[in-house]
Amino acid sequence: MHLSPRWQTSILMLAFLLSLSGLVSLMLDPAHIARHWQAAPGHVETSRILVSSPEDHPDQMRWEPYVQYLYTVNGEVYHGDQLYALATGLPGDHSSAEDITRRFPVGKAVVVYFNPREPSRAVLIREGDSSIGSGQFILGALSTLFGWALLDRLLQRWRHGRRSRLATHG
Repeated sequence: MHLSPRWQTSILMLAFLLSLSGLVSLMLDPAHIARHWQAAPGHVETSRILVSSPEDHPDQMRWEPYVQYLYTVNGEVYHGDQLYALATGLPGDHSSAEDITRRFPVGKAVVVYFNPREPSRAVLIREGDSSIGSGQFILGALSTLFGWALLDRLLQRWRHGRRSRLATHG
């Protein structure tokens, strides 16, 4: 069976779209890895809001919660400051940063989730950030819409080509 160059391109585009959506999904949901991490007792040592702005846009403020905690695994004490399983923080607003620092005040006893293979890797919030989940949903929905549009286009081309071949041979 020989496929025309258009068909080949369309199939490649569909395959790319599917693989890209899978990649985006994995990139936006690293929290799935932390779901199997173990819990350890800990407490908050530092809880504050870090304020920064880019040098080229000093009027654009970025607020990030900074929570440092101690936790114990098999009698060994570890320090951590990562909130979510996502390695890089997303820019936040003042209200979101304030909510986190209120949720984790200095001295509060907390449950820390750590990687049993590498106990120095830990997070306080295992399930991830809701804004990350929203982004994942939006990208997933867009990928689905683009996929359906591409499939519809492929079917239109196939029907048109089939009608043309039937008209010329029939």
